[in-house]
Amino acid sequence: MMRLKLKSHAKINLILEVLFRRQDGYHQLRSILQELELHDTLYLEEIPGGKLELICDDPSLPSGKGNLAFRAAQLMQSTYAPARGVRIRLKKRIPVAAGLGGGSSNAAAVLKGLNRLWGLFLHDDDLRKLGSLLGSDVPFFISGGTALAGGRGEIIQPLPLFPRTKVLLVAVHGAKLSAAEVYSALDLDKISSMTKIDRFVRLLEKNVDGAGAGVGKDYFNALTSLIQNHLETPVFELHKDTASLKEKLLQQGLAATVSGSGPTLFILSRDDQLLYKLERELPREGCWTMITETITGKEDIIEIEEKGGG
Repeated sequence: MMRLKLKSHAKINLILEVLFRRQDGYHQLRSILQELELHDTLYLEEIPGGKLELICDDPSLPSGKGNLAFRAAQLMQSTYAPARGVRIRLKKRIPVAAGLGGGSSNAAAVLKGLNRLWGLFLHDDDLRKLGSLLGSDVPFFISGGTALAGGRGEIIQPLPLFPRTKVLLVAVHGAKLSAAEVYSALDLDKISSMTKIDRFVRLLEKNVDGAGAGVGKDYFNALTSLIQNHLETPVFELHKDTASLKEKLLQQGLAATVSGSGPTLFILSRDDQLLYKLERELPREGCWTMITETITGKEDIIEIEEKGGG
């Protein structure tokens, strides 16, 4: 038997533009997704009899079909390996319902991990197709990095990496929002039709080696000036304290933006001391904070252990 240890990374939406509501009820999106070093950890261990088990250290999360990681294992098993079983242990660090993609990332990690554990040799494109059946963000996490997402979020085009940058994540303690309630509160008539994504992509493509340390301040500022999220307005309407937090940060000259459907705000800065100062100070005002950074290279499976017995 084999056991795998995997990282399951968070993400932010550097840009999220909502184009229109589709006939299938979903919204047509364009988004620049960026993977972060912040991650959950999953342990996958093969077990006999085709059993599927999920054990999570966060008691607020379901351990069965209500958990996206468990559904990913079910889908992989029913599609490719009906007789194979797995026990999944999930250690959470990514906040739940925070707009950071934790559940989708967990599902993608299970798909990738089972592909290795069960010796299925599926291509990433096959895993992305499976992932799209589970959730719009799951396909992104199959390859991660920096990517342009289209459709309802499931059509992924890898991009040159965003420069390595420290990221401060901040949210009001206890704030949670589901994507469904945020999209339900979205008024498309109030959204500007001006797009910033094409300019952002052109900047990335001009600096293919942008992950290196030599990226200039002007280039970084040009990228960060384009950051926006069309879902901010409904997030702020649903959670007034998040709107107040952003306003407070703006008054200090800090550009904070909602990630995904929120309510987490992120701040990108090359002033590490400033971010660490905020990380210490904001919890005194009822906030959760964490410093992480954009990802420029990774190994998903970080440990493989061969176990004896059956």
